[in-house]
Amino acid sequence: MKPLESIYSRLPVWLQDAAVTAQGAIYARQRFGDAFREEHALLKSTEMAPPLQLELLQTARLKRMLSHAAANVPFYRSVINPKIPSKLRAGDWSALLDLPITEKLNLRRDPFQFCVGGARQKGWIPWNTSGTTGTPITLFYEASAVSRQYAYVERYREQAGVSRFDRRAQFTGKMIVPGDRSSRYWRYDFANRALMLSSVHLNSDTIPRYLDALRRFQPRYLSGYPSAIALLARHALRSPEQSLRIKAILTSAETLLDEQRDAMEAAFGAKVYDQYGQTEMQSFWFECRYRRMHAHPLFGVTEILRPNGQPCRAGEAGDVVLTGLINRAMPLVRYRVGDRAAWTDEDRCPCGRSMPMIQQIDGRKEDYLYSAERGWVGRMDPALKGVQGLLECQFIQEQPDRLRVLFVPLPSFGRDDKERLEANLHERLGSSIALDFEAMETIPRGANGKFRAVVSKLPAHLQLVTGLREVA
Repeated sequence: MKPLESIYSRLPVWLQDAAVTAQGAIYARQRFGDAFREEHALLKSTEMAPPLQLELLQTARLKRMLSHAAANVPFYRSVINPKIPSKLRAGDWSALLDLPITEKLNLRRDPFQFCVGGARQKGWIPWNTSGTTGTPITLFYEASAVSRQYAYVERYREQAGVSRFDRRAQFTGKMIVPGDRSSRYWRYDFANRALMLSSVHLNSDTIPRYLDALRRFQPRYLSGYPSAIALLARHALRSPEQSLRIKAILTSAETLLDEQRDAMEAAFGAKVYDQYGQTEMQSFWFECRYRRMHAHPLFGVTEILRPNGQPCRAGEAGDVVLTGLINRAMPLVRYRVGDRAAWTDEDRCPCGRSMPMIQQIDGRKEDYLYSAERGWVGRMDPALKGVQGLLECQFIQEQPDRLRVLFVPLPSFGRDDKERLEANLHERLGSSIALDFEAMETIPRGANGKFRAVVSKLPAHLQLVTGLREVA
């Protein structure tokens, strides 16, 4: 444990509230400065801009970022031909395909090779990825980049009908509640009108206390991990007296499942707006009121590629490769984030935005299951369809022909539910895969508080041998 964390863990709860509030005030100063106001004004003025205007703005930012990376970042000095930026034209980025893809392993091995000047500079803000699938990565942000990023967050909130000035309740993976003996699994950030909820302490025993805290706090909106908010929603649906009505639910950091969305909207009478991004600050995708996921072109360049590096057609799932346009301290060019997604074939959204739209996000390759009959299978939420007696479920694969099914049953869970779940899984994965069911009181979260519905522990070479033939 770090020294500050050790001190924090020994403080009384009211002083922990004060510490969380002080940290919240620091974050507010970092996020809402001059760069925020400048970017926010630009986003408002271009929100409904025609495609050509957005393409011209995006191309200009891309040219500047590529030139900057080629001149100042050690990793890209020998990778980016200085002539490439001048070859880019709005609507024609074929020259971008001449650049190699940056793999996460490159960044993990030597993050300073991606920093301007090859070293950390004064004023940069350090951050670490969670390391869910490997060693954490050290990242650095310009202060202005953080402010600009939060301009996109604020527009995302505003189009959902809320803002940073509203009271919010947020699930966080940070260890704001040390240990397991506390009876209050949340802390107050008075600087930002926020109730910060611990996701790692959430289970069937503590959920009523969380709901009671939310009713007393009366947030205008909920934000955070969809798995955590969905747990609250399922419990609230079973206990109408614990209902809570709010304006909006903003989800991020995990793949949002249809079943989770339905439970949240039914329980809280609020519309769910999903958002996708990365700690590496490479893209900002957000849902509008019509449930279309927009890839904001001024935040980053999104490519969805086949294994041979060619762009995918609309509706065809592929690797997400991103070039960030915000953070000049640590530029990443054509960075493969490890997620899978597909473009939509719609030309324009009913909301009026002309931004590119994402049809589906399948999550990390590590979140695919494998069966000899079906190949690689993503998005396992259809397997839960019609199963009423589950609070939560997780699939863990350690062998190609077996699957562990961890589940938290509700009191109503019976033989019919188990048989339905088993039939759904065999329909999805084939009849030959063996299923090992394990009833649990709770399914542990990762160190960062995130819940992984699918955990693949198959040998790394298996995907290379079989190829990636997935079932959507």
